[in-house]
Amino acid sequence: MRGGGYADVLPVLQVPDNKADAVPCERLRFIQNGLCELRVKSKEGIARVFFCTKIGKRIIMLYIFIKKSQKTPKRELKIAFERLKEVIKNET
Repeated sequence: MRGGGYADVLPVLQVPDNKADAVPCERLRFIQNGLCELRVKSKEGIARVFFCTKIGKRIIMLYIFIKKSQKTPKRELKIAFERLKEVIKNET
C-alpha cells in the first residue's frame, strides 16, 4: 500500500484516552486469539489493518492491506497470525 492508505489509517488509530469510543464498532472485528481487524476507507479502496494490543495500551499493527473482495483472503489472515505469533513469542 502506497501513500494515501497509511495516511488514512493512522488518524483512526490515534485516538486520545478521553475519546476511547471514537472508533465506531462497525469498523472493528475481533477475529480470535487476540487478533483484531480495523476497516478504514482510503483513497485506494477499503484498507484492512490487522492488529493486536499489549499491556500498556499499545496497539501493534501487524499487517495492512487493501481488500479487493468481500471475503478476507486466507493468505492475508495467515500473514497476520504469523506476525501475531512473533509478538507473543517476543513477550515471553
